[in-house]
Amino acid sequence: MTLAPSRQDIDEARARIDGLVHRTPLLSSRALGARSGLEVFVKAENLQKTGSFKPRGVFNKVLSLPADERAKGIITASAGNNGQAVAFVAAHQRIPGWVVMPEAANRSKVAAVREYGAEAVLHGTLWDDAYARSVEIGREKGLSYVHPFKDRYIMAGQATVAVEILEDLPDVEVVLVPIGGGGLIAGMASAFKVMAPQVKVIGVEPEGAANMARSREAGRPVELDAVETLADGLATKKTDPEVWEAIAPNVETFVTVSDEEMVSAIRFLLERAKLLTEVSGAATTAALLSGRLDLSAGTKTVAVLSGGNFDVSGKLELRG
Repeated sequence: MTLAPSRQDIDEARARIDGLVHRTPLLSSRALGARSGLEVFVKAENLQKTGSFKPRGVFNKVLSLPADERAKGIITASAGNNGQAVAFVAAHQRIPGWVVMPEAANRSKVAAVREYGAEAVLHGTLWDDAYARSVEIGREKGLSYVHPFKDRYIMAGQATVAVEILEDLPDVEVVLVPIGGGGLIAGMASAFKVMAPQVKVIGVEPEGAANMARSREAGRPVELDAVETLADGLATKKTDPEVWEAIAPNVETFVTVSDEEMVSAIRFLLERAKLLTEVSGAATTAALLSGRLDLSAGTKTVAVLSGGNFDVSGKLELRG
């Protein structure tokens, strides 16, 4: 069975998480429109609970578990936003929550996980190391695993972003979605396929972590030799074959942006829209500003701002 959620999966997710997450605003942006030549709207998931879209999928996954399994607790491996979502949902459900994070994880995100009351364990240098350790801990303690993207319930929860866009802008033509592991774009593209197949979905990746774009070029899932990007939420080295199967038929094309372009986009959004995103959350804006989108003038386009957990204690310089 494919991981791509069905219309029923998406409808059930919408009902399951209703009232537990924000219905985030869809905001028009004349400034982005003027720069891109398009009619632009931004879906402000940076204003979602915990600062990213992630609670949508995590709530849907956790609430789908049998009550006895849910009560034992949940665990995930995360470099940041998924960990915060798991910690937040665990606190909301009053169940144990565990998050295993790479040792170099953003310190503000580690602190946020602990502030929500979850156990934050630092292990290894890569997400893969943290994942292996999280599986071990989960087995030892009988915890249910919440995968950040390779899960039908997670994808169905993320698909609710697309449902809200269609409700607010029924004649949307193009939607730009950032890609890390692929759960968000797989869920959203699946929703558009069954609800509004005329909508074109474009995936946006960092130049230094363009595994999906390279997979499209190769005609199969690929693994990059290395990943180098400031966008930690999009820093994925390997394309999962099952996730790729849910993405490939439903995504029109892929666009890559540089770290410099994403940092510049953060500044643009802050100055012109008064919206703060993290580097990953600015990827779609960077694509709009890059001039690399092959779209007709005036195309109704939505850019998903996936996260706003900017590390204000860091040394990132927002130079335009």
